[in-house]
This record gives sequence, structure tokens and C-alpha cells, in this order.
Amino acid sequence: MDIDNITKGVGAITAALALVGGGYSLYDKIGFDDPILTWTPEYFKISSGPANRSFKVVVAREKHRDDCTVTDFILDVRDSELFVHKATPSITKFMGPATDKVDTFAYSITIDKPEKVAAGEATLIAYIHYECPEGLVVVNYPDHQNLRFNIEG
Repeated sequence: MDIDNITKGVGAITAALALVGGGYSLYDKIGFDDPILTWTPEYFKISSGPANRSFKVVVAREKHRDDCTVTDFILDVRDSELFVHKATPSITKFMGPATDKVDTFAYSITIDKPEKVAAGEATLIAYIHYECPEGLVVVNYPDHQNLRFNIEG
């Protein structure tokens, strides 16, 4: 056995492992996007009405991944004076299979302290927390005209 050949073999294996590890680190640093879903806001719709009533919300998405679970669903309403108010949805979790088709679903919301909400155009804001293999992922509703609705005074 030649010590020089063993050293070259160990060096080659070490280089290969470094290449694999470096490639994984690069992938992790760059963060190639693997989105859970894509919103299709052209299907979104929110009913108008007085702040002390419920509002019907219709949203739509294409779900791309099945390996994440919804752990929290937080809603806020930004009123016409730009104050943000907590809202409660009629659903706390939603699910469905990954598909390349648009999945449309509806729920209702109520504003927690309606007496503090200004009348006029309001915007629905959502934060959906997913537990995924890579950790916590937060998805928001897009900034779109169809997430605006009227709170009557």
C-alpha cells in the first residue's frame, strides 16, 4: 500500500463531501422558492355592511404543497382611518390537496370591537402560519383591490 495513493483517495473523498455540503449551503442561502400556494385574488370578494355584523369573505388559491400544516390564522381589518382592528374568522384552519386548479372557499369574519371601527373603505389583512419541513412559514394575503370592502356607518 502506497501512503501517497491513500492520501489522494482521502483528499478526493473530502473534496467530494465539501462540494456536496457547499452545494447544500448555497441552496439554503439562496433560498430557492418553494411556495406553499399562489393566491388568485381576482376571485376574492368581501361583502360590505355595518361593523357590528359579519362579513362574507371569498378567497381563492392554487395550493402547491401538501407537506405543510396550518397552525394559526390571524385576521385584521384596517379601517378608513388606517387603524388596525382584530377580526375573528368563522374558520381557524383550512386544508385541501395540492392541485394546479384554483380552489375557492368562503368564510365569515366579525370585527372584535366594532364600535372602534371607522366607516368607509377597509382592507382585510391575513397572516397564515404554516408548519413546514423547513420550519415556520408565514403567508399573507396579497395587496389587492378585491381585499377592500366598505364598512357602513
